[in-house]
Amino acid sequence: MSQTRLFGPDCPKLRTIAPGAPFLADLARGLAEEVDLPNNRDGLADALIYLPNHRSARVLALALFEAAGETAFIPPDIRTLGDLESDDAPASADAALADLPPAIGQGERLGILAKLVRGFYKANGSSITAPSALAAARELARLLDQAALSGEVDWQKLPALVEDKQLAAHWDKSVKFLSIITDGWPGELIKANGMDAFERRLKVAQAVAQSWATAPPQTPVIIAGSTGATPASRILMEAAISLPQGLVVLPGLDRDIDLKTWHDLRNTPSHPQHTLERTLYALGATPDSVADWPGPPPSPNRLARQRLVQESLAPAAETADWLTRLDTLSGKEPKAEFALRGLGGLKLITATDETEEAMCAALLLREALETEGQTAALVTPDAGLARRVSALLEQWDTEVAPSSGTPLLQTPAGSLAALTLEWMSDPSHPVYMLAMLGHSLAAPIKDLARSETLFLRGPRMWTDLDTLATHIERTGDDRELRKRKNMSDDDVATARALVARLRDLDALANNKEAPETYTCLMGAGAVMDAICHAPYPWAGEDGAALSRVFRELNDILNEFTEIDAETAFAIYKAHGAMVSVSGSPQDHPRLAIWGPLEARLQSADLMILAGLNEGVWPAKPATDSFLPRVFRKELGLSDPDERIGLAAHDFAQMACAPNAVLLTSERREDSPAVSSRWVWRLRTLVKGALDGAGADEVFAPAPEDDPRHWIAALDSPPPLPPGFQSRPEPRPPVSARPKKLSVTRIEALQRDPYGIYAQYVLGLIEIDSLDLPPDARHRGTAIHAALEDFEKDGVARTSDTLVAMLEKALIDAGEDEAAVMGGQSRRREVAAEYLDWRTERIGDIEGGVHTEINGKWEIPIAGETFTLEANADRIERHRNGEVSILDFKTGTPPGEQEVRVGLNPQLPLQASIAAQGGFEGIKPSTTRELLYIQFGSKFDVRSIGQGNRQLEDKPVSEIIAETEEGLKKLLTSFANPDHPYTSLPRPKRSKYPSAYARLARRSEWESDI
Repeated sequence: MSQTRLFGPDCPKLRTIAPGAPFLADLARGLAEEVDLPNNRDGLADALIYLPNHRSARVLALALFEAAGETAFIPPDIRTLGDLESDDAPASADAALADLPPAIGQGERLGILAKLVRGFYKANGSSITAPSALAAARELARLLDQAALSGEVDWQKLPALVEDKQLAAHWDKSVKFLSIITDGWPGELIKANGMDAFERRLKVAQAVAQSWATAPPQTPVIIAGSTGATPASRILMEAAISLPQGLVVLPGLDRDIDLKTWHDLRNTPSHPQHTLERTLYALGATPDSVADWPGPPPSPNRLARQRLVQESLAPAAETADWLTRLDTLSGKEPKAEFALRGLGGLKLITATDETEEAMCAALLLREALETEGQTAALVTPDAGLARRVSALLEQWDTEVAPSSGTPLLQTPAGSLAALTLEWMSDPSHPVYMLAMLGHSLAAPIKDLARSETLFLRGPRMWTDLDTLATHIERTGDDRELRKRKNMSDDDVATARALVARLRDLDALANNKEAPETYTCLMGAGAVMDAICHAPYPWAGEDGAALSRVFRELNDILNEFTEIDAETAFAIYKAHGAMVSVSGSPQDHPRLAIWGPLEARLQSADLMILAGLNEGVWPAKPATDSFLPRVFRKELGLSDPDERIGLAAHDFAQMACAPNAVLLTSERREDSPAVSSRWVWRLRTLVKGALDGAGADEVFAPAPEDDPRHWIAALDSPPPLPPGFQSRPEPRPPVSARPKKLSVTRIEALQRDPYGIYAQYVLGLIEIDSLDLPPDARHRGTAIHAALEDFEKDGVARTSDTLVAMLEKALIDAGEDEAAVMGGQSRRREVAAEYLDWRTERIGDIEGGVHTEINGKWEIPIAGETFTLEANADRIERHRNGEVSILDFKTGTPPGEQEVRVGLNPQLPLQASIAAQGGFEGIKPSTTRELLYIQFGSKFDVRSIGQGNRQLEDKPVSEIIAETEEGLKKLLTSFANPDHPYTSLPRPKRSKYPSAYARLARRSEWESDI
């Protein structure tokens, strides 16, 4: 093949492609022109090209195909070097040159380090939990990675450093702890016959370089797109430029920088050119010895942009004379015109918060599709922002998955594993079991929702699967509850089958016949296999990732012997949070969402850089748990700020794109946020060029192109039709309105008619939450049940008996046993007072006491029959035929005034039913008294009609008559088809929050009433 411009004997070995240029497209174009593709179809067949990562390798292959006119050709051998942040391993062909042990697996590595951590604590007379040992192991692994990426680290200096620096004693302890990696880790590698992955990558690079030196390839060897951030990449670069046709193509080298500033970059790790300076130093070169990649010269606008961006990121020491430097950069052109030309196509948008920022990015991406053929890419290190933008695009039927992937725990397979491990920690927990069994990957279970509603909601009245089975039997035997919930024998049988299923799964999770190496993760895997149809949950990208994570974690857990399900769950969550799963199997043809790592070397017609806030982009350097910065340099470890320098290089590359939008926000996570230092420096430089006038206007997009204006338009509701009101006032037909209500629901009909409408017309029934802490309602139900049982034949009427029955009922209702026992003393006092009161009354009671008795009264209303129902707590029939109607309250009883005005009509209406003979087994009777019995933290009796300091006595019969009259007026009103069901018409008289207030959208309109 003919090679003249790139591979001739006098051609430069070092090249660069300028910032903002489409790196891989230009690289492909230059190579295609060099070998005359597509005319010479095998022109690149023997070329070897190294790129930073697999993604860039795939994109270059496509770019070469396009550069070849989309005709068939023999492609080159494209291999990966491995980015600093990537896990890309060396190509197998390279690794084959080195006779090296295999790289030790990530899980095995963490497990061994965790074992060493625990050994260290044990040797020092203390202990550490498994999760804490793993957390420390991860920090040690991170330090090992940094050491391998820094090159030669002299750990032998470590013991003397604390004494030399006279640091605090805790640093001495930290140094002793690091003996784990200086002394223990190398021996463990020998035992495992393995190598650390990054160390192995370095050895592979050395083997390749040695191979090239021994037998230099006579064909092209190109290393492109790498900044030389790792020792392995610098070794290969140095070896490549010594080859006859070796070539190194650097990304975004600033060739205009003066040599003094260039050399000063050695001590400025946060500068975008710092890594390139170190690389050129290792190669024995300077910027002026690097040639541009062949191609058309940059336009004046593009050149001005590059100079502006690069100058804005200059070292702090160079910013004092920015105005002078601007005059130099602009040449004969006025610096204001130079700045305006450079900013053409670059816009800055400041959102109010990350929600608006995500919407701006989504709208910009969607708007790009309006121009045929236009491409756009969002680049952000904020994975949450990327996923939010992806979700927003779905509303326009545009699927763009973030290239960084989705966290494993948020995928179907990963979430099922988390839910299974959580369930294993408490197999009878209703939330855990339903979350696992109801997962999208789990095979459906017949009538699971029905069993949930009937048996699992409300307070948890069981502690394990055995007591859950007992709870189901007890619930199924409760005739009154079965009637109220319309429960059938099939429902009970289904619930029994559910418990049997859970017992089988629990046996799989805790396989007692398995060998000692059977871990909790193996048990979780067996459970997931049992509840899913094959091949789930192991199918797809998320299933494959879960399988890898389980293998790694099993290697970790094998180093421990006492890991229970709860600990395994915590370990899995911590490990799985760091694993991402590729989302869409196919990239969108015109849109992309990239992280900075995935965006390197890529380009689009519109580049949107989002998350430009301090702490996000750039991110804060990770805190070193073991070494102060003063130690790192002396040991040979890299400066943490080098990561900021690499991030700044990424930013400079993409901010120089012809069309770019910078997105930042004023608030993040509900706290004030600061714009990225790069944005701040660029704005400051431009203000200087414009003499402080109009800089913000220059950065701002035109109003018609500003996504914030689009958001405002989307958020502006259309005009409302005449007469519209947001307050709901449903008026269902009379035929749909309830024809039967209990006396307690009559109270609700007055206080919250909309709730009655939602419940009886729409059929929306409020149900208890799962694992609901017992509240006053459930305590009241338990106390009522105990008082009812206390009146049954054969029960000893003693204080001890009543207290025992009360405590049992409360515990069965889900109350904490310790809390119940803590209130025993007061409960005994209340029981004694109640029994004394009961003894005084029992002599005048004929025919016993009727408890929890049902009654009804059919009332003619507007030509139809309305049925009033009641369940009276207690009715006592006296010798003269009169009755007393009692209602027990665990809290404060209703006030006298509420009863008299009809807001609490329960007892008077029960008296009306008694007068009609509506209670089972009780003849029509006149009511002597209406009593509220407070039985809770104290005992008290309140007689309705007896009045108080504000109210005079009033005959019970008169109160009953007035309540009857009020009831009939109320029912007649709602028998009118034009009468609405309003939400809480008198909010001040509402005793409890309405369960249907949200459905009625009260927050939208209640301020208007």
